[in-house]
Amino acid sequence: MLRWAIALVIVAVAAPAFANPKRDHVVVEAKSLKPQDLQAMTLEEMLTEGEKSVQDMNLTVREVLDSLASARKANDFARMNCIGTSLSSIKGLLRISDQNALSLRERVIARDRPGAEHEFVKMRIARQKVGELMSQARSCGGPSGDTVFEGEAVVEKDFAEDLPIEDVRTALNEPVFSTEAPPSASPFY
Repeated sequence: MLRWAIALVIVAVAAPAFANPKRDHVVVEAKSLKPQDLQAMTLEEMLTEGEKSVQDMNLTVREVLDSLASARKANDFARMNCIGTSLSSIKGLLRISDQNALSLRERVIARDRPGAEHEFVKMRIARQKVGELMSQARSCGGPSGDTVFEGEAVVEKDFAEDLPIEDVRTALNEPVFSTEAPPSASPFY
């Protein structure tokens, strides 16, 4: 009886180690970057976060490549094409982000704050786009092991403070059409 209990404890402890690990890497920005937040960051913080963005994008490429390999293994050509399209866009954004990271490092060394902010914002936009493309690659071919639908759909609205929240169509009026002929362009004709 004791042998069975020990064997059961060993299996219970070792099973999670041999289980298929669930991927928890997701490149999604929790909030948008506001100008005040950008001004509050130091140049070194921008550099650190920029390099972290490039690392996250590299992990995303690896994860999408794994999805492509599993689609290739399953001979799912539609899914391979869909993932391949997303992957090529992600690779292009990663290449540009690598160049931006180098430019950001040069701007930080030169203490050029406006230039560093510009490069950082470009990297931030690329990171958000890579997150969207990764979601697109995950949803290729319909629901699979990577796609989980639980509960009600959640709709989040994120409005910039400088954009109007009310409906702008209320300010529009009916167009006025005139049935009269337009005036002559030349008084001599």
